[in-house]
Amino acid sequence: MRIRSLAFALFLCGELFGNVENVEFLASDVQKDGDIITASGNVLLYSQNYLASADSAKYDQKNNIIELFGNVSLMRGEYETSRSEYARIDLNSNEMIFENSFVMDKKKEIWLQSDESCNSDERVRITNSIVSSCNVSDPDWHIGFSSGELNKQSKFLHLYNPVFYVKNTPVMYLPYFGFSTDKTRRTGLLTPQLSYSGDEGLVYLQPIYIAEYNEWDLEFDPQIRTSRGAGIYSTFRFADSPYSSGYIRGGIFNERSDYKQKENLKNRQHAGIELGYDRDRLVAYLIDGDFQEGLWIEFINLNDIDYLNLRGRNEGNHDSLVQSKINYFITTDNHYLGAYSKYYIDTAKIGTKYGNDDTLQELPRIQYHSFFNTFILPNLTYAFDFKYHNYTREIGASANQYEMEVPIGFQFGLFDDYLNLYLSENLYASHVDYNRAKYYNGKDFYTNNYDDIINHYHRILLESDLSRAFSEFYHTLNFKFDYIKPGYNNGDINEKLLKYYLIEDGVAYNADNLALFEDNFIDRISNTYTTERIRFEGSQFFYNQNGEKILRHSLRQSYNFDSDEMESLENRVNLYYGNLDFANKIEYSYIDNDLSKIQTGLLYKWSKFSAKVWHTYDKNYYNGNAYDKESYLSSNMSLKLPYNYEFFAGVDYDLQRDYTKMWQSGIHYKRKCWDYSLIYKEDIEPKNTSAGIESKKSQGVYLYFSFYPLGEVSYDFAVEQDNKALN
Repeated sequence: MRIRSLAFALFLCGELFGNVENVEFLASDVQKDGDIITASGNVLLYSQNYLASADSAKYDQKNNIIELFGNVSLMRGEYETSRSEYARIDLNSNEMIFENSFVMDKKKEIWLQSDESCNSDERVRITNSIVSSCNVSDPDWHIGFSSGELNKQSKFLHLYNPVFYVKNTPVMYLPYFGFSTDKTRRTGLLTPQLSYSGDEGLVYLQPIYIAEYNEWDLEFDPQIRTSRGAGIYSTFRFADSPYSSGYIRGGIFNERSDYKQKENLKNRQHAGIELGYDRDRLVAYLIDGDFQEGLWIEFINLNDIDYLNLRGRNEGNHDSLVQSKINYFITTDNHYLGAYSKYYIDTAKIGTKYGNDDTLQELPRIQYHSFFNTFILPNLTYAFDFKYHNYTREIGASANQYEMEVPIGFQFGLFDDYLNLYLSENLYASHVDYNRAKYYNGKDFYTNNYDDIINHYHRILLESDLSRAFSEFYHTLNFKFDYIKPGYNNGDINEKLLKYYLIEDGVAYNADNLALFEDNFIDRISNTYTTERIRFEGSQFFYNQNGEKILRHSLRQSYNFDSDEMESLENRVNLYYGNLDFANKIEYSYIDNDLSKIQTGLLYKWSKFSAKVWHTYDKNYYNGNAYDKESYLSSNMSLKLPYNYEFFAGVDYDLQRDYTKMWQSGIHYKRKCWDYSLIYKEDIEPKNTSAGIESKKSQGVYLYFSFYPLGEVSYDFAVEQDNKALN
């Protein structure tokens, strides 16, 4: 009987569904009564779209409707699975209705449990349901709601009257809540930034994201700071070719008048505009050949530094000197050509008499470089480098500089190439045309319209790179001796220029008035190539039998024959032992007969614990015995605790000034479906504002939540205090 019923079912369903969908039944018993076919006992239904099993089934031949009863399990497509007590499938519309169902999307990693649901090709409608991405039997969080809808095309879940639960405790109710189940970029609201500051009040930033096309997106970032003001920023990002991308950003923020007055800000309104563009191919479309090129544009125009400080809650500390630049290069294996322009806005000068007009710009710098190559003889090498600088500004000295450098040398392998010897003659020349430049030579002031510099030096370079495998370890050794002997030298550049425009304004000057001088901005050759000296550099590495590094050691030392002095000795050691890394760097000054710099670090890594301690000591002598000394300690650690918890802490301590610059500690909890961090932090740092440089101490508690796939929610309570101007 079982075989006969099964064969009948297969034949019948193939005939009945041939015009709708190729659906087949497998069952222990099949009965037909008019247009109704019933199946019972191990019912299995399958087609090209889904696979289902149930205790029993009914097929309405006239309306093309299948009903499944008892322990209904259904797989639809590659990712959707469900279990229910009852399911109804309309073969005409491909719509499914479930009662007491559980539905999971394996790709999106979320599940829905509902009293009733309706599933079609376009959407899923649900009532009296809960949703979560956590463990099914005991979820850490879930959302219960009266009704909802999942749009399969937009991949957005709409929930009505949702209640958010942590375990079984309700913590929040909303009339409506929606979130995307899609991991790809899409239009919608991004995670807001919500915080409280003692100075600025409640801070709320709500990014709005528009991403309708693959080639571009647009983001609006309106914000309000209840005790300070309100503003809006916007960023347009685009990709205009497979080889390029860019952005345009702008914004404006309006201060409350009482806040501006209290903080002594220069402007009530902060505004700016930015442009960035990166392109890998530009003239490659016009020229055939094997070369690389790149264009990078970074432009910014703003009325003060607070435009940058207000872009977000944690924008960090921006330098008062804001830079715009345009860089382009094209290179082959033998040649390099580059052009670079830099334009600076010194925000600290905004509002002063001269404003930004006396800020030096470099518009442009052009460089041509011919890489090392051979000519005439196989071991006769040459290279060529040329640079042009246009230093310009509205007020103050400006100049055009032309630089050229040519090394010509012989390269030999000695002792079966165990040693490499390089002998070269090197020429450096520079011509500078000045405009509005006055000099000070230590005694008198004078005017000079140009400088010519020629420097010739001899160079002997001996180096070796050796390696050897031993029975227990592998050893590499590299060392080189670099000897420089000056030849013909003519010309020089004064280190100080006179700000003559201050004198024209009637300011009296003399040799002791340092405020009237500035550093000469002209590039000059390093004194490494203008004095006789020899330099030794050596490094060695040890590896164990598994190829793991166990020791790194390097040493640098120079001797200056002209001054008959040993220059600073630099020694570096890194030791790697299991989970422990030790690092130490020491610089010793023979001139000051003292250690000038010491850096020591210790890093320990284990599966459940990691820690890092780093100390820096820096001592710089000037004017004989006077010196500046820095000594600070940084450390951090993390410890994995049971039940997915992790404890972490960190501290930065200034040993020289005896104060804690920053310290923090917190707890991080992470599960597959959610995580949170609770942090307490104290921080003291300088900050550039339109009122000047201030030192601000911040104390705060920070709380961060992330619920998959909802997104991240953060809250911090921070109090800024002890605002002090820095000299």
